Amino acid sequence: MKKELLDQCNRWHEEDEFQRIADAVSEVPEEEWDYELVSQLARAYNNLGEYQKALELLESVKAEGETDPLWHFRIGYSLYYLDRDQEAKEEFERTCEMAPEDRDAWYLLACCCELLGEEPRLEIPEAVREEARKDIAVASCRPEVYTEEEMELVEAHISHSFGEYESVFHEIYSPDIHVDICIIPPVPERNYYTLVTMGMGAHRMQVPEELQDAHVDRAELLICLPPDWEITSNEEIWYWPIRLLKVLARMPGEENSWLGWGHTADMGENLADNVSFTGALLASPAAFGAGAGVCPMPDGSEINFYQVLPLYRQEMDYKLSHSSEELLERMGDNIFLPLDIGRKNDCDFSGEKKFAIPGEKIQAVLTDWEGPEGCMATDRILVDGCRVGYMYREEPQADYPDSGWRFLAGDESKEYMDDPENTGVYQLNTICNYDPDILPLLKSPYGTAYFRDENGVLQPEETSFLA
Repeated sequence: MKKELLDQCNRWHEEDEFQRIADAVSEVPEEEWDYELVSQLARAYNNLGEYQKALELLESVKAEGETDPLWHFRIGYSLYYLDRDQEAKEEFERTCEMAPEDRDAWYLLACCCELLGEEPRLEIPEAVREEARKDIAVASCRPEVYTEEEMELVEAHISHSFGEYESVFHEIYSPDIHVDICIIPPVPERNYYTLVTMGMGAHRMQVPEELQDAHVDRAELLICLPPDWEITSNEEIWYWPIRLLKVLARMPGEENSWLGWGHTADMGENLADNVSFTGALLASPAAFGAGAGVCPMPDGSEINFYQVLPLYRQEMDYKLSHSSEELLERMGDNIFLPLDIGRKNDCDFSGEKKFAIPGEKIQAVLTDWEGPEGCMATDRILVDGCRVGYMYREEPQADYPDSGWRFLAGDESKEYMDDPENTGVYQLNTICNYDPDILPLLKSPYGTAYFRDENGVLQPEETSFLA
């Protein structure tokens, strides 16, 4: 019976089912617990972030554990995440002496030495020390959190600007930053839930050099939900806004990037089975007053609060081909109201335009292309059926499925081009169907441009438009 339980616990461990291990062992009467069962339970508690419970269990079997390198590793792990670095260092040293093949122990020993500013007693492999140095430098070994003073200021700002929060969704396990979600209930003047992250701003994002002094390297996020939203439900049709907040909050740290006003995040698929949103836009929380968007910090930095606005695929494409300002102007103030999962798609032009070549007649003619296939083209080509008269390639924004190619008939006026409805985002293959002449030119580098001469031949412009 015991062997079956231990085998099952090991399987659950491989599947990251740590709570099931804790539940199963806890059902065994304590008088029947032996060293192996206590070790399983302590390991599960460590993985669940309940380090004090794990430590107490491990100390209860110290006599047997003294000769077991795994016991020293697990007790060191508990101590490390309880911020008892000196004691953790000693346990990891014992582990490395007893089991020198345990790379995790060497790594955590190196982390302890970096945090303590001490030279190791043992000779740690240089590759492991370098990895620990880098991880400690970006605070990857333990969650980044606000100082006590910063936390008080953030809490006060949320309460003052967005409303008093009655409850908080606390994060159990935090690998990088600790992101809690403040739940502000509906009130008569704002009849909707407001969910605000608390913890994202502890991390300073990697902003471009030209924005180093703009105070945009710290942020928190919020989303507004209808008053009948089932906030406490774990079903995905209700939970996805919370998941979206957590994913976005961690994105800058995981990708060594940043998020700010007007940025969009493309999730690649519908955010849940009951919605057609595929991404989100960050904007100022316009409904909450002018001061809601910024919380000053004691060191002179600022925590910027951005409202998360879920978007349809066509709206994401429109922002790519135009700008965040133009998209927000097109969508109007209603976008800042509580989430409406059935709202109209403000950039669905499929029923408005009659294309010169019906979609079912588009053939696969671009067969040797590698790379993003998105491009922009005017209705003079797609709707009126004109040939490409002018084409140029600009370097696209990172992380977008954009080839950089832009196609015009060549006779569009300034007024025509100023109307965003006359331009759209399409696949390169689609434009090749309209004008096969462009096929041999598509691999030209960024900065290239071509015009159609009086003989109908596409010729290169002598001067790059990027010069």
